Amino acid sequence: MEEDELRKRIEELEALLELMNAKYEEMKRDNEILRRALEELRKENELLRGEGKWWRS
Repeated sequence: MEEDELRKRIEELEALLELMNAKYEEMKRDNEILRRALEELRKENELLRGEGKWWRS
């Protein structure tokens, strides 16, 4: 490969790496949102279980 081809390939790989890093950060944010939503659902589930105990006893 010529030097120009190598330089172009390196630029392409750097751009791809930047894109992958951005996607990773987006996925981390999404994961945090989902984690919080799951925690809220677990709390709600526990409350509902607790509320249901009075009529079962």
